[in-house]
This record gives sequence, structure tokens and C-alpha cells, in this order.
Amino acid sequence: MLSSVIINGMNTFNIIYLWATLTKKNNDILKLALSVLIASILVTGIEVLQLNFMLEYIAVIISIKIIYKADFKQVILGFFLVLIAVMSLELIFAALIDKFIYDNIVTEICVEGIILVGEIIFSKINLLNENFIFENKDNIVFIYSILICSIYAMLFKISWYYDNIVILNNLFLSSLIFGILALSQVLIYLYFIKVTREKESLKISNEYNAVIDEIVQEIKQRQHDFVNYKNSIRGMVEVLSEKDLKEAIRTYMKDEDIYDSKINELIYIDNVVVRSIIYRNMCRAKKHNIVFKYEIENNVLDNILSYNEFSNILNNLLNNAFDEVTKKDCSIKCIEIKIFNENKESHLIVKNQVVNPSDINLDEIFTRGYSTKNTDTRGYGLYNVQQIVNLHKGYIKINIQCNEIIFDIYFNNSSG
Repeated sequence: MLSSVIINGMNTFNIIYLWATLTKKNNDILKLALSVLIASILVTGIEVLQLNFMLEYIAVIISIKIIYKADFKQVILGFFLVLIAVMSLELIFAALIDKFIYDNIVTEICVEGIILVGEIIFSKINLLNENFIFENKDNIVFIYSILICSIYAMLFKISWYYDNIVILNNLFLSSLIFGILALSQVLIYLYFIKVTREKESLKISNEYNAVIDEIVQEIKQRQHDFVNYKNSIRGMVEVLSEKDLKEAIRTYMKDEDIYDSKINELIYIDNVVVRSIIYRNMCRAKKHNIVFKYEIENNVLDNILSYNEFSNILNNLLNNAFDEVTKKDCSIKCIEIKIFNENKESHLIVKNQVVNPSDINLDEIFTRGYSTKNTDTRGYGLYNVQQIVNLHKGYIKINIQCNEIIFDIYFNNSSG
């Protein structure tokens, strides 16, 4: 009984820890320990009662789902991918250790221990810089992967339960075949994810290239308007007295220069997505009489965020900002965005006025589905922002002061 508890605990820990590592959730020790404890107790109880092994899988999946509050489909796919990976490693190491150790219990403990050490090393050296495996990019591919991985795992488990002698007598061959099947499935899914990402990047590039063309055309138009600009000043000279002329020209030039300088500064922003988003929101702000300020340093987040991630974060934060400042009760209609480096940290800051700060629950603001609006179509923007930031091991600091909300997203450059 004790040996069963130890082996189940180690096996469950290996599965959940590898899942947490690949999904970049292994930094929360409390959730990891709690999910392993609950899942281990349930798995051991199911074994003692001699219930169907599928209940063990369901117990682990539900434990992960509840503790980590992750998407159910992603948990299922992640679990079965990790399961076949752990099974493959168990077969390979068992085939090697079996030549030196003849006690099955000791062999199983040694195998789980080796896998555990390997996972810890894997998580510390951070071989995976991106969360490739469990992204729901294409529903058909996603469901296909879940089905194939679950079939692999269940076929192996059924074979083991009903005739494990065949597997034990051909341990090396079994581990080789199962390992190849597991690896091929992971590679196939990663390939689909890569292709989907490339299509998304191309789509975003094409979309924002059109906006860049608009900026160029507007600059050309501004050059053309220079003639009208001179004519307007000439008209003022002819119709206004010398006393009123100076103030009229100063006011006219100030209004024109502010917008012109904002447009001209856009061409110095290197990132095509950031440049396009800033331009679109400048036009949007002008339409609603909103003051829109921006200070953008180049090459701050380009090595951290992809075009798609940049677009997701900026658009969600700015959409929320516009929702607030366009309210009738908003007294200060101003939005400010900054991207800069400071003290070995890369920052993206968005500031805007908030009408009712008491309506914002900072403890739940990044929860899936949270919204201050009573509608089912909202509430996923900030959740998506947090997922992207967490993926790249960044941080989000929110501060509300003087009816102004400040989102500060930052990444520690010194951490690598």
C-alpha cells in the first residue's frame, strides 16, 4: 500500500509538473502541490477500489482544471500529450534499469525519480521559450490531437492491464515504438501550430501595411496642404489688424503643428504594428475629441512579443481605455501610452481616466469573462493580455489614483 502511494504520488507529480512547465505555470508552487496532492489521493483511491483506469485520468484532469482554472480542452490535450511523453520515458528507463534491478517496486521508484530529476533540470534551463504545445489555434487540429493522444494512451494502458507480459518481454521494442508514436504526434501538432502562426503573422502584416500606406498618403496630403496653409496666413494678413494678427497666426499654427507633429513622429516608429495601432487610435481620438499622447522607444519589446501578441495587448488595453473616456461622465478625455526601457526593464504603460473606480475589482480583473459591463461578449480581453504576459514571464502592475487607471506591463531584461 505504501509503495503504491509513493509511486502514484511520484507519477502524478511528474505528469502535472511537466504539464505546468510546458504551459509556463510551474512558478506557482502552492497550486502545483495542491493539485498533485488531490490527484494522488484520488488516483490511489481508485486503484484500491479497483475501478476503471480511465477514472484515474479523469481525476487528474479535473484536479488540474479546478486548481489552475485552465481551459478544459487545453487541459485534456495537455494531459494526454504529457501522459504519452511520461509513458515513453517510463518504458525507456525501465528497459535500461531492468537489466540491473530485479525488484519491480524499486525499478518503478527509480524510473519515476529519474524522470522527476530530468523534468526539474528541463524546467530550470528553460529549453522551451514559447508555449507551443497547448495553444488552441485550430479547432479541428486541436480535437484531432486530443483524440490521437488519448487513443495512444488508452491502447497502451489496456494492453498493459490485460497482457503486460508481452510488453515486459519486449520492453525495448515497446518503448521504441511508443516513443516514436509520441514524438511524431507532438511534432505534427507543433508543425500545425507553426503554420497557423505564420498565417496569422502574414495576415497581420498585410493588414497593418495598408495602414502604413494611409500614413504615407496623409503625409503627402499634408505637404500638399502647405499651399493652403500659406494662403490662409496670407488671408489673415489682409483682413486682420496688426494687433489681432499675431495672436491669430500663433493659434492657427499651434493647432496645425500639434497634429502635424504627431503624424510626422509616426514614421520614426520602427515596429509596423505599433505604428499602425497608434495611427488608428489617433484618428479615433480625433473623431471623439480625445487627447491621445504617445511616447514610443524603438526595439523595446520587439524581441519579446510577436506582431500578433503586440496587436492583442495594445488593442485590448486601448479599447478598454476608449470605452472609459468616451463615457458621458468622463471629465478628462485623455489616453496616454508609453513604451520604454528603464532599469533593465521593458515597459508598456497605458493610462486613462476612469469614471467609477469602485466598479473595478483588481482581484478579478484578469479572470476569464470578467467585465464591468453586463454582456456576454466582453470580458476576455484582459484575460488574453495576462496569458501573453505570463507566457513571456512578464508582470502586470495596475494602479488606480485620482480616478486614473495605469496598466504597467513590464519584462525583466536581466532574467534572459
